[in-house]
Amino acid sequence: MPDSPGAMKESLRDDESAFRQDIEKWALAAVPVLQEVAGSYGGFITYKALATRVFEETKTSTRMLVPNFSSRLLNRVIRLCLKNNLPALTSLVVSATDGTVGTGFDAVLRASGREVPDTALERERIAAAERLECYKKFGADVPIDAKPQLTPKYEARVNPPKQEAPRPKPVCSVHGIQLPATGVCDDCA
Repeated sequence: MPDSPGAMKESLRDDESAFRQDIEKWALAAVPVLQEVAGSYGGFITYKALATRVFEETKTSTRMLVPNFSSRLLNRVIRLCLKNNLPALTSLVVSATDGTVGTGFDAVLRASGREVPDTALERERIAAAERLECYKKFGADVPIDAKPQLTPKYEARVNPPKQEAPRPKPVCSVHGIQLPATGVCDDCA
């Protein structure tokens, strides 16, 4: 592909040294993107949207599948966050399908010397606490009483909205049958 303004270059996965350099470049581009996301209380970004933004910022892409690419990218972002004493920006990256950070977030916990939780819900709650720290650090308008929140999609899955119980139909006190729309029992009238 010619080197023209705006042209996208593809990273060479077969050249491990060049690919490592590209991962570094992508991670350095991902940090400000994630800081921007953290600037909005309740904000998060999908894996695919982050990859797209990073490719646009660096003018370099890869044909690697998003899950494979994301794990390598986010592992490098984790290291940058730890090195620069930043909250876990990777907590802002969630699956479009279910709104979770997924098992890849365990790398954040391991890298920071914390225990990996036993359940997905525990993992998502830890990620929610990390997201809250990101919002506070990067200028989001965070309510004073803010508590960590699961993403709306995951929250709806683990705490589905309560269905209102159907109202009982009026029944004739004499015959025990459901009353018609008039409210008067046909047999009593």
